[in-house]
Amino acid sequence: MRIVKKLMQEEEIIKYVNIVMAAYPGVVEASQQTKERLRSVFTHNMSNEPSINYYGLWEDNDLLGCMRVHDFEMNFFSKIIPVGGVGQVAVDLLHKKERVAKELIDYFYQIFLQKNVHIVALYPFRPDFYKKMGFGYGPTMHQYLIEPSSFPKGPTKQHLKYLNAQHQHQLAACYNRIARKRHGMFIKTASELSAIFNNPQNYIIAVDKDGLIEGYIVFAFKKQSDSNFMRNNIVIKEFLYETPDALLELSTFLNSQADQVQRIEWNTQDDHMHFFLGDVRNGSDHLIPSVYHASSVAGIGLMYRIINVKGFFQELKAHHFNNSDLTVKLTVSDSLIAENNQSFMLKVVDGYLELLENDSYDVEMLIDIAELSSMLMGVVTMQELFMLGKVKISDNEYLQALHKLFYVYEKPTCVTAF
Repeated sequence: MRIVKKLMQEEEIIKYVNIVMAAYPGVVEASQQTKERLRSVFTHNMSNEPSINYYGLWEDNDLLGCMRVHDFEMNFFSKIIPVGGVGQVAVDLLHKKERVAKELIDYFYQIFLQKNVHIVALYPFRPDFYKKMGFGYGPTMHQYLIEPSSFPKGPTKQHLKYLNAQHQHQLAACYNRIARKRHGMFIKTASELSAIFNNPQNYIIAVDKDGLIEGYIVFAFKKQSDSNFMRNNIVIKEFLYETPDALLELSTFLNSQADQVQRIEWNTQDDHMHFFLGDVRNGSDHLIPSVYHASSVAGIGLMYRIINVKGFFQELKAHHFNNSDLTVKLTVSDSLIAENNQSFMLKVVDGYLELLENDSYDVEMLIDIAELSSMLMGVVTMQELFMLGKVKISDNEYLQALHKLFYVYEKPTCVTAF
């Protein structure tokens, strides 16, 4: 008989480590030193990080697979709501293709349904697998590989300073101020904060104005040649700013690194960053017909899933739906969570939503839980989904009204890795 349970003992963590190392050979080096480091990290988290828990799927005394579960808080259109996160989903090599991952994810849903949490998130090892599990795509990541001179040079960098572990609270305060202003951002946890400062490869530069951090950058150097020690790139790990002035000072710092840095690798979810940068070409000289210069490489990563549709809409009672007046019968398709696989009556008056048991309606809208999750997060619009055939409506005359109802002005941003 199979059972999922929280890992509580150190000997269970040792089994967890063995499965993780085999499941992610391209990420985790197979060595005794790595095994000890992971065991130490997981054991520490198990005892000291209440927002992180480890679970395993057992059959008798055999651990078939495991996962790391997170309790996060997210800015959802200026309201901080709880969000469940899952990472490190790993299956023992002997038990691949035995629905181990599916059973773990099903249990993950139940953990947060019992906590009255309505939405969860993950980074997929295969987006298509989790799409079938009801997860919708999150924001696109753009990876730039640009020369330092491509960053604009401003008039000053007089407010820049190095940060060390003594400045953790200042950096956290800056991050969390930004997170509370930007839809989709997670509040930074203590373990995330410690990881930034405990990594000896990290450099942390901040804009400090009278003791207030208004922006910062976390980066490391990456060697580009074994025969030429002067060939290095900068890899930006985190780049946040509250004001245009803070952005420009940090940009000026990056611009000034041209003497020893070939290119700067920057991952950003900002779809419009090419307006800020100078030469956005990535050095490949590749042309996309007819004449589009290769710049950023785009990737799909973070995915969201609403696990309680009714609860999620109740969470939105204070959210303003663009002055809409409309009653919608929302029919959701969810093959994994029966409570979601039904119709919901949404009555919106003067932009405010009420969830009704039954009523006459203006239009019916049919949508899969994955696309609903992406749309309500603001990743994609109703009209875009309709044109792609991912939403069906009973009367096309209501397309623009539905587009207005669900339209959001700010796509989500998330820089939290888990």
